[in-house]
Amino acid sequence: MAHARFSRVIALIAAVQFVYILDFMMLLPLGADLARVLDFPADKLGWLSAGYTLASMMAGLVSVKWLDRFDRKSALLACLGALVLCTLATTWADSLWSLLLARALTGLCGGPAVAIGMAMVIDSTPPQARGQAIARVMIGFSLAAIAGVPMALELAQRGSWTTPFYVVAALAALVWIAVAKLLPSMRAHIDKAVEITPRTLLSRPTVRLAYLVQAASQFSAFLIIPSFAAYYLVNLGFPREHLSLLYLAGGIAALVLMQILGRLSDKVSPRLAVIVASVCFLLGLAPLFGLTDLPLYLPFVVFMAGNAGRNVSLAAITSQIPAAHERAGYMALQSMVQDIAITAAAMVSTVTLGMSGDGKITGTSTNAAIAAASATLVLVGLFKLYQSRTETPAPQTAGPTEAYNPMKHEAL
Repeated sequence: MAHARFSRVIALIAAVQFVYILDFMMLLPLGADLARVLDFPADKLGWLSAGYTLASMMAGLVSVKWLDRFDRKSALLACLGALVLCTLATTWADSLWSLLLARALTGLCGGPAVAIGMAMVIDSTPPQARGQAIARVMIGFSLAAIAGVPMALELAQRGSWTTPFYVVAALAALVWIAVAKLLPSMRAHIDKAVEITPRTLLSRPTVRLAYLVQAASQFSAFLIIPSFAAYYLVNLGFPREHLSLLYLAGGIAALVLMQILGRLSDKVSPRLAVIVASVCFLLGLAPLFGLTDLPLYLPFVVFMAGNAGRNVSLAAITSQIPAAHERAGYMALQSMVQDIAITAAAMVSTVTLGMSGDGKITGTSTNAAIAAASATLVLVGLFKLYQSRTETPAPQTAGPTEAYNPMKHEAL
């Protein structure tokens, strides 16, 4: 019975991840179409990421002290329902600015929904199994790339740019219904809830370091992601009709590597898993440095797999830091920190990237160099996280909700 309940939680939160990630991810491959239809420059695509993540950041800042005071199911339903409405609102955009507003409203709802979902998964999973559990939840991320993004590209090509957003809104509504009917209530953390604020969390050195590692990871990724597809199409002459296949291949590779690294993280070492993923991430940057001798599919696929694998491995490590009664708040603040990093990446990209007279995107090698340096800092910060012995661990709870203790997890 308990195993069936756990599997149901994993499946439903993976579905939430799928619609959230797809809603966010599909906008960037559609960027060239959006820029043409809504008549704005392609080098402004990073603004869409910035608007989304700025709103998500504000939501995390406001919600961090409240999320752990409610039944996790009720809070998730409220956020997911708002996500459905805001995704529909995206279809009304008729300019860059109205599109930015719609995406900001979507980010305002999506960030807390994912934070609550991940808290539910971690609440249900013992520390020694969280790598595989998070990898299974992150299947939603891979499916968004394997099936979702190619589907969105095809729908946009056969219909209009609004068609994928109608479809995603419908899928999100179906997930809302499934969560309402099938997900159990989770209230055990409420009895132990205490006043959690950003200040109390950030007063702990291990929390600060974990957030910095996550920030560097997201910063390095989103220096590249918003303009990667446009760079392939505009600069490298990649056929638009094959773009869905490119994302399909990348999603399959990400799915496989995430499951491998999830097991590696639990059975051998999460540090080794992050190293493997980071190497893949760095190799995927090759085309941006002008190294295009290899088939263009290969570096794109390696980049997507490396980025997804790194996300899973880091999540498995940092999930052990908060106790149950502060977990959703911790996740919301972590989401906010990641959003700050993504916004910073978008702002840097607006400075480093530009358009040449012949319509090519310029400055990609500079962006890639900054991303490579940031990815290296992730590894440095990760090893410092394991060396940290200055923090008193958060109050521990029994079983699956046991808090992270650096001394106890020395084997990692």
